[in-house]
Amino acid sequence: MIIAINARTLRPFPHDGIGWFTLEVIRGMVRDHPEHRFVLIGDRSYDVLPIEADNVEYITIPLRTVHPLLWQLWHELLLPGVLRRCGADIFIAPDGMIPLRTDIPCIPVIHDLNFEHRPEDIPRCERRYYRRYFPRFARRAARVATVSRFSAEDIAATYGMSRGKINVVPNGVAEIFSPPSPGEAEATRSEFTGGRPYFLFVSNFSPRKNGEAVISAYNIFRSRGGGDHLLLLAGRRLYLTRELDRALASSPYGSDIRFTGSAGRDVLRRLYGAAGALLFVPWLEGFGIPVVEAQRCGTPCILSDTTSLPEVSGGAALCVSPADAEAIAAAMARLIDNEALRRRLTQEGITNSLRYTWQNAATEMWNCISQTLKSEP
Repeated sequence: MIIAINARTLRPFPHDGIGWFTLEVIRGMVRDHPEHRFVLIGDRSYDVLPIEADNVEYITIPLRTVHPLLWQLWHELLLPGVLRRCGADIFIAPDGMIPLRTDIPCIPVIHDLNFEHRPEDIPRCERRYYRRYFPRFARRAARVATVSRFSAEDIAATYGMSRGKINVVPNGVAEIFSPPSPGEAEATRSEFTGGRPYFLFVSNFSPRKNGEAVISAYNIFRSRGGGDHLLLLAGRRLYLTRELDRALASSPYGSDIRFTGSAGRDVLRRLYGAAGALLFVPWLEGFGIPVVEAQRCGTPCILSDTTSLPEVSGGAALCVSPADAEAIAAAMARLIDNEALRRRLTQEGITNSLRYTWQNAATEMWNCISQTLKSEP
């Protein structure tokens, strides 16, 4: 069987959840199914191949898809011919974008519908493309995959689809993530904060991630004498971060709020393990990989009480309204003051995170492929 995959989001070292899903799920399926051929179709060549195996072929369509108009041209005019020539039996799109002009069965992975529910959080051109084409992708798909039950139900309700047409393929936690070794947390704090305790926010920065509420909650926590903690913000800017900049500029504790930039998994593991808590309170989230990574490292989490996060965290977290900075600050103080609560959330979080592995994700994605092909005439 020839499995073609949209590899535009495939990178040796991804920067976001879709990138990690793409890399890890493809890697797992390639490893588990050497009897099949995988054709990875991207828009750029690689200096270092993300995945190397005898059953993998790379095809580059040399048009860099840096704008929605180029997305449309790449998918609708150039990709169908490539799929036909390579003899693809099925096409998988980890970023959710499939060609509408092909008879080959397609599975888009639609991670969430943030562009439907919070369109103002996304630049206009991208927003218009997503809202115009993703309903068509969902209707055209042989099956749809997504990363949580919340997203599956949201996609079914928003697009008027049968829930039975949607497979849940949860994200995973890489094996590198684990609790800190003796003395490692102290060494990490010494390196990043001069030995001071800290709260950690991990995300690429955009309005949906609600970084302003994290900064507001931190201001409240510090003003009430909750502790001498710093706030570390780990990630990179995506777009529309003016409100975050204003919140940072107006914070009386701005000198104690520090950006680490994008952090690789080895650094993230250390940052999670030495943190007093992960603060992750987005307005809408399809899964939330930082949650289960932090849990695997033994770090208590303060999360939004909406969308996928109560489901993904398995109840092993303090969940509060993302609109309520006071509630976030109160949860921060609770964790610092209550050692028994910290220990309980640490143990329950580790147990919950063990449900999520990239091997399971690859297996569930393969099940979705098998289910699709069995139903095709």
